[in-house]
Amino acid sequence: MKLDEMKVQYDRARDGFTRESSFEVKTEKPLPKVDVSGIAVKVGLCAGVLALAFIVRAFGVGTPKTKVAEASTHTENVDETTEEKPGRLKYVDATGTKWAAPVRANDIELLREGQLLRFTASAADVFACTDGRVLSVGRDETLGNFVRVQSASDCETFYYGFDTVSVTENDTVSAGDALGTVAIGRSLFLRVLENGSPQDPTAYVDLSLNRG
Repeated sequence: MKLDEMKVQYDRARDGFTRESSFEVKTEKPLPKVDVSGIAVKVGLCAGVLALAFIVRAFGVGTPKTKVAEASTHTENVDETTEEKPGRLKYVDATGTKWAAPVRANDIELLREGQLLRFTASAADVFACTDGRVLSVGRDETLGNFVRVQSASDCETFYYGFDTVSVTENDTVSAGDALGTVAIGRSLFLRVLENGSPQDPTAYVDLSLNRG
């Protein structure tokens, strides 16, 4: 093959390849812009709603007052004989925290620098103020016949002025049990010791409660 013929074939082959391989470069379109501020507002609103719902549930905001009234009414109607359950509040009358007076009296006086309580009896029967055990029965030269009761491990009560005594040493007594009698118009004395130290009896006895 002549050199000129080879050049012509080469040129034809090159032109064909160029035509078959040619392509058009397309310009990429820009991506659409995202409205970031709108998304932030929506996220903020969602977070606010969730926070408000949490506060309402945790603290009871917006609870109708009628619900509170219904709960209070239910508490008042609870039978006091129902077995106590853990966590239930127990309301105790303030007078129940003190002892009943040992005798019905029309005059009461605190003597000996607040260590001795005197009752002028208007009825004969004398009662134990507390549960306990009779430690001794005897006579005091100044105050008369007495009964000594251990009402707790660290508390003792002395009753003085009996005309008659109906208990003996080591007897077990309950609050309200008869200890003896005192003449009407005569004095019954009460003394309280705690850990061996004299106490103010008015801190233990409810003077508004007089037995009939």
